[in-house]
Amino acid sequence: MPQSLGMKRAGSTPKKSTSKQTPSSKKLWPIALEMWVVAAVIGLVVGGAVIALRNVIMGAEWLFYRAEHENLSTAASSLSHYHLIMAPVVGGCIVGLLLWVGSNIGMGKNPRAFGVADVIKARRFPRRIEKTGLNFKEGLLSVAISAISLGSGASTGREGPAVHLGAMLARAGTMWLNLDMRNVRTLIGCGAAAAVSASFHAPLAGVLFAREIILQRYRLVDIGPVSVASVVAALLARDHFGNDPIFVATIIENPDTVLFLGTPVMGLLAAGLAMIMIWLWSKAPDTGEQFAQIVKLPIWALPPLGGLAMGFLALAFPQVLGVGYESTAAALAGSYGAAFMLVLVFAKLAATAICLGARFGSGVFSPSIYMGAMLGGAFGALYGWITGDTETGMAFYTIVGMGAVSGAVLGAPVSTTLIVFELTSSYETAAACLISVSLATVLIQSRGGGIFERQVKLRMRQSY
Repeated sequence: MPQSLGMKRAGSTPKKSTSKQTPSSKKLWPIALEMWVVAAVIGLVVGGAVIALRNVIMGAEWLFYRAEHENLSTAASSLSHYHLIMAPVVGGCIVGLLLWVGSNIGMGKNPRAFGVADVIKARRFPRRIEKTGLNFKEGLLSVAISAISLGSGASTGREGPAVHLGAMLARAGTMWLNLDMRNVRTLIGCGAAAAVSASFHAPLAGVLFAREIILQRYRLVDIGPVSVASVVAALLARDHFGNDPIFVATIIENPDTVLFLGTPVMGLLAAGLAMIMIWLWSKAPDTGEQFAQIVKLPIWALPPLGGLAMGFLALAFPQVLGVGYESTAAALAGSYGAAFMLVLVFAKLAATAICLGARFGSGVFSPSIYMGAMLGGAFGALYGWITGDTETGMAFYTIVGMGAVSGAVLGAPVSTTLIVFELTSSYETAAACLISVSLATVLIQSRGGGIFERQVKLRMRQSY
């Protein structure tokens, strides 16, 4: 790879910087082109890896529940009570075994799966990158933990593990190329963008997620590589899974202006729920660790106990199992009543907290989308009853709530709005979502920031 990519050679003597050494446009062009080529390779590799991750999760869901096409709720509702209880327990035993392996290969006495917060930490504090799992030994073990967790019904999300996997693969490329830190950060952003893009089939959202959450900057030189990686990964995922959006929403053509008047209220409700989610889910890992200390159990013994709790909860609400995309799609289709959706909000909140505390794979993107859809649907039913069109109100605010809650929880209002648009192909509701999520995000930021920011700060304290 040419020296122009910013490689640092051992023994080389740095030149004194002068104002006359600013690269010309003719010199910058080959550098940009080389970065684009590397980004395209990252998009291919990460896109293929995320496809493999999704297939492994679906394979595990079939083994544990005989579920097909991620329809975990439908499959679980047809199983015996004994099967439904034991499936997450067996999965928890496998996760516990993997955590025990992790504690013996350098992950410490309190091993866990890695996620988005670790990628942010790696970008901010590259000298502590060994504590973020961005190496093959710990990174692949983390992916295995997350895949078994989700396949056995853990109420978490696949996007967090996918982003960490993408960043890990991108960093491997930067180590091989021996790039400088500026380009290392850019390519880590490429890996994250490709992972989100391949997971959601949403290239625009992948780009903005990487810039809004991972890179947390808007440098013009980042646009090209991050965009190339995201688009390549999305094309690969769409070629494998098809071009249909993950969620099929009710098409609302020319919505009445009165529907938009409720978006500030939806934003306030989303902020309130997001505050509860962030507080509870941030505390859950420490609570699980404290519980293990009280009952004198090692950390790797927690997943079977968490699986047992999930099994009993799934007896009443099989809709909380796994990533929950089937239930989210049902809410978007208007298959649930308002009261039942409110119940599912709190059931999913508790289920995800249990899984995070029990050290299952720890993504929170999917649960946030799920709970936002349920809260939005319940609010939309009430708002529609007031305005005289309950069906349209539910359809409209299910989508708006999905973006408002997830955007506030993650601290990513623009990228989550685009994800809503690319997942549902609904422009009008995406515009309304932007109003609600902006208000909700401002309120959350005034209270200390989203969940990733809280996790980064917590892990920084733990690393000292």
